[in-house]
Amino acid sequence: MVTMRRSSFLFGLAAAPLLAACSTSSDGSVSGSVGGGSGGGAEPTDAFPVTLEHVYGATEIPARPARVVTIGWMTHDIVAALGVAPVGVSTSWGGDEEGFTPWFRTQVEDVLSAEMPTVLSEVEGPDYEQVLSLMPDLILAPHSGITEVQYERLTEIAPTVAYREGAWSSGTWQDLTGIVAAALGETEAGDSLVAETEKLLADAAAEHPALEGATFVYSVALSAADGGTEMGMYVPGDPRVSLLHEFGMVDSPAVIAASEGQDADTFNVGVSLEELDTIAADVLVGWSNSAEDTQYSLEHPLFSRWDPIANGRYYVTEDPTLGMATSGPSVLSLPWALEEGYVDGIAEAIEGGAVVRPAQ
Repeated sequence: MVTMRRSSFLFGLAAAPLLAACSTSSDGSVSGSVGGGSGGGAEPTDAFPVTLEHVYGATEIPARPARVVTIGWMTHDIVAALGVAPVGVSTSWGGDEEGFTPWFRTQVEDVLSAEMPTVLSEVEGPDYEQVLSLMPDLILAPHSGITEVQYERLTEIAPTVAYREGAWSSGTWQDLTGIVAAALGETEAGDSLVAETEKLLADAAAEHPALEGATFVYSVALSAADGGTEMGMYVPGDPRVSLLHEFGMVDSPAVIAASEGQDADTFNVGVSLEELDTIAADVLVGWSNSAEDTQYSLEHPLFSRWDPIANGRYYVTEDPTLGMATSGPSVLSLPWALEEGYVDGIAEAIEGGAVVRPAQ
């Protein structure tokens, strides 16, 4: 059995009340303005300084941040949703030619009427000179892989918040929203965004009762180039898996068993294709790097005989943008994913109507 850890994988919220005009739209944008910085409006009332604890200690944020740099996944979405246009962000898997996802671009340009941020150069870690040139007063990396050495160097530039326990691990999207909202002095606004987004998810689940209690495996397509001999299964605590739980779906018992005893930073465990008949699941949900990988998987002599595949109960997306929206879920990406038919497709797959979403 092969395990994969987050540290080796980058791709594979008292605050001012949320303004009455602030709401989440179907395209993932958040109307209204609740924060500061570029495009910000209402002053947060959380008392500063704010101190946040993380794996490398505790960081004090002395005053309301206005120039925020984010490193890693999802954090920039939450910052923008709270009304602050970041000045520097990591590039997004599944983004456009400039590295921005559609929900983030809509929020920054159309809602906040701000300039898009600088995309950070991160070949072997942060480009410290580039970060310094952006003159941040806060660096947020609560869902990232920054090392302690990198953290120490970043703190020389501005107060820096790392992840709480493990690299590329920040708990649920609700947890991450709370961390970012606290850093910006917008705890009540963050709570409101979480509640609004949870209602959207609950409404989607109610529209698709077939999801309730359906057992699933979340996987990635076999590699046609490498001739994969194992199926990778994402563990229950992974964000893309936890998201499906919110629709009432249940982990395959085999996934739970395979995940027991794994290190905290393990996100994927492998099962031999010859043992697929021991993996019971109502549906397979997953992503694929290409149409070639999808075809190779569906036609593989062993994989094709596995019950969910043989009976057409699978949902596979080849679209990296939808993959990002659901692998790194946020208060901006989730409404976008729902609008794009993510839950509709999974419900169809549960009923045996195999779905492959091509790259858009």
